[in-house]
Amino acid sequence: MRGGQYVGCPGWPPSATIPRGERSPEHGAAVSAYLRPLSRDLADDIGRLIERLRAREPEVTAQWHSRCVSHGSVDHVFWTRLLDEVYVPRCRSAFECLARGDIAGFSACARALGEDLADEGIPFAVVVAHASFLKDGCAKALADDASALGEALLALETPTSWLVTAAADGYYRRLHDERVADGLESQAERDDDSTDIGPTAGFFHDMVGRSDAMQRVFRQIERTAISTAPVLILGETGTGKELAARAIHETGPRCRGPFIPLNCAALPRELIESELFGHRRGAFSGALTDCQGLFRAADGGTLLLDEITEMAPELQAKLLRVLQERTVRPVGSTSEEPVDVRILASTNRDPAGALRSGQLRPDLYYRLCVTSLTMPSLRKRRDDIPALVEYHLAALNRRISSPAMQVRGVAPEAMRLLVAQEWPGNVRELFNVIENAFTMGAPLIRPETLELAGGEPDTEPADDGPRLATFEQHERSLIERTLAQTRGNKLRAARELGISRKKLYARMARYGLLTLLAGMVAVS
Repeated sequence: MRGGQYVGCPGWPPSATIPRGERSPEHGAAVSAYLRPLSRDLADDIGRLIERLRAREPEVTAQWHSRCVSHGSVDHVFWTRLLDEVYVPRCRSAFECLARGDIAGFSACARALGEDLADEGIPFAVVVAHASFLKDGCAKALADDASALGEALLALETPTSWLVTAAADGYYRRLHDERVADGLESQAERDDDSTDIGPTAGFFHDMVGRSDAMQRVFRQIERTAISTAPVLILGETGTGKELAARAIHETGPRCRGPFIPLNCAALPRELIESELFGHRRGAFSGALTDCQGLFRAADGGTLLLDEITEMAPELQAKLLRVLQERTVRPVGSTSEEPVDVRILASTNRDPAGALRSGQLRPDLYYRLCVTSLTMPSLRKRRDDIPALVEYHLAALNRRISSPAMQVRGVAPEAMRLLVAQEWPGNVRELFNVIENAFTMGAPLIRPETLELAGGEPDTEPADDGPRLATFEQHERSLIERTLAQTRGNKLRAARELGISRKKLYARMARYGLLTLLAGMVAVS
């Protein structure tokens, strides 16, 4: 027995393992049978359940810890380390994948959990008991919502059984040092592709977000996609404007046609006209052959003009004509050619300011702004940061072939720092910070591995932004300290503050404390 932490485990390890010669394709088939796509209703139920449990993570963790310690088979210090460094990060990653409908990601995270537990020398019978305790902890954390308890317990059956089954696959694979074929994950992906289950509420065409702001964006994209009218996408740099444009294309009737993005700020002004409209051979020095241009290349599809305000005003006039006449005239040609292209444009500038400064022609603006879509900044949807982090970590782990090089997850203290940052570069900046920490090779991302701009997050707002009133600053600080003292117990915190639990929830949502609460890992 490795580690010497467990007692009274008869027959471990030989009787608990599957002999090498007895492993068969039926074993992998038995695992994949548990990972087939859910019905739409059950998938939605599980998504809602995980959303409720995310806000109650400290309570779930406390209940889980208490049950495991009281079981008497594990050392308190050892279990606390195992919970913080293995169970919580791996299970959080797995269930975040399940919440957004990524079944292949869920199974990969659960198998990685099994591999980690095998490395720790935990008997698999104890792993099964721990999974049962996790289910009990979830139920007890939801006990104050009696009307939904039965539904929650029913919905927990499937993800818990999936977790144990996939963890067993990784566990025994690590014990036998076998490279089992990736049939399980590929089968899950094939099954996922063949099902008619739509995306869950938190995952939409590579965009992640359960916040109200992102849910409004997703709904607007679906409404906008069915049209062929131009769309102007607004938002700060790094908010995902190109992803939104691609989602409009992929959701609409032109999804089988090409999607071509062009960054107007990345090309010299003298070349943009040729890039857009094409040119004839000999039209200018260096034009050795005909070029069809991006408008004709995108025929039947969608063309995204990123940073439209960086386009020269005289070229904006020609673009306006293309939008009105649906024809292009290549450079050096005397005739116009018809095109069938949907135009999407984006900018990180304020349109009103761009109009005043002359960077954007009013006639082009009104032609493009048939529909406008505004991408929210990351600081306005802090509750989405944990899901974004887990999503990007899963993507980074998939690029690494060696399991030893993969990152299990993010420590609660590090997640709290990530949520508290201002993120002027938005999602792009967040992903860069996570990828930089990922390259450190540590199994768990901790605060010291995060290279954050300015070190610790600022408690004072930026000079050029709206400043919180003194009362609001003190109220937020008081609520945060009380939650820390009560280990995330909202009922006790409300009593200590002398307010109702409903009012406490409202204040937490107002000050962006819901996700901070999810990062508090409470141990008894």
